[in-house]
Amino acid sequence: MCVRTIELTVRRTEASAVTPGEFRHAGRRFASGVTIVTTRLGEMVHGATVSAFCTLSIEPLQVMVSLGRAGRLAAMVGESGRFAVSILAADQEAVSRAFANSARPTSEAVFPDVESRAEATGAPVLEGCLAFFDCWVTSAIESGDHTIFIGSVHAVGATDAHPLVYFDGGYRTLVTDD
Repeated sequence: MCVRTIELTVRRTEASAVTPGEFRHAGRRFASGVTIVTTRLGEMVHGATVSAFCTLSIEPLQVMVSLGRAGRLAAMVGESGRFAVSILAADQEAVSRAFANSARPTSEAVFPDVESRAEATGAPVLEGCLAFFDCWVTSAIESGDHTIFIGSVHAVGATDAHPLVYFDGGYRTLVTDD
């Protein structure tokens, strides 16, 4: 596979007038699905609630996640070279809250509080999720206080259900006509 890096030069004429508080306030206006990103490193598994996820490419099949470097998950994904993304269903708010705890410990072999299974890479996929992508890392890009991982997708699955949605600092219900 050929990876091409493009260098951009951005010139700023003055310091940014945007404060971190204003940035967070504006970012909260973006409604997103809720995902749990997991990995396996030897016999240890770890996962965290992550909102920065997107499908990236059809040719080749790729997704992207952005993980804070201050947490353990980014280091474990970087070392293991694999991750799975489980997109949560509307009835999985408790799962999201459990994995959002930054003090959540790594576990041996399986997570004690949620059922999971291994797919192609061995990274845990959460049971009951709306969809999943199981990936091998193809690229890692450090930017700001995060690492952006691009994964080559080796297994997927999806069900028909409603998604768990996060908007303006809280979980929301998606209203549909069905």
